[in-house]
Amino acid sequence: MTKVSAEGAAGDEKWRTSLGDLLSFYYPMHYRIGIDVETVMGQGRISRKQGTILWLIHSRADKDGWLRRKIIEKRLSAWFEISNSSVSNLLRELTRPPLELVKQIENPTSGREKLVSLTPEGRAFLDESIRRSIDYLGTHLEHIDQTQLDRGIQFFKVAFQPLSSDAPPPDTEASD
Repeated sequence: MTKVSAEGAAGDEKWRTSLGDLLSFYYPMHYRIGIDVETVMGQGRISRKQGTILWLIHSRADKDGWLRRKIIEKRLSAWFEISNSSVSNLLRELTRPPLELVKQIENPTSGREKLVSLTPEGRAFLDESIRRSIDYLGTHLEHIDQTQLDRGIQFFKVAFQPLSSDAPPPDTEASD
């Protein structure tokens, strides 16, 4: 959207400055809090990548609790820049003893595709991971009052609702 009036141009610059201010929180949120939460969620038993797999299943599964393995592969390879074979190894570890946190089946509608779901042990593990993560956040955000927390939550709900799909980010690589 192009603004033509001087007032509009000033408003656009204020908007860009505010977006820059918001961007300044990226590293503290992602690297300080985000990675710490991923580590806490692993409970010393699984890797951050495996914790991400559990969270993906938890947050993106269909009503019956199943998620297409292809979605897991796509998201993890984008987020962690790992190969599909590495994702397969992570899933295999989550499937086998001693963990047994996920199960995989052949998709009944497509023999070439796998579906992944949390086991009861996986759901219990994730519930404990969420509890520990809430405790972690409570310790590190104790200086925030309830009103500020509620406003922050409302902001994130509104700001990131359009990003709730599994659509990949736009291609930003320079073309040759």
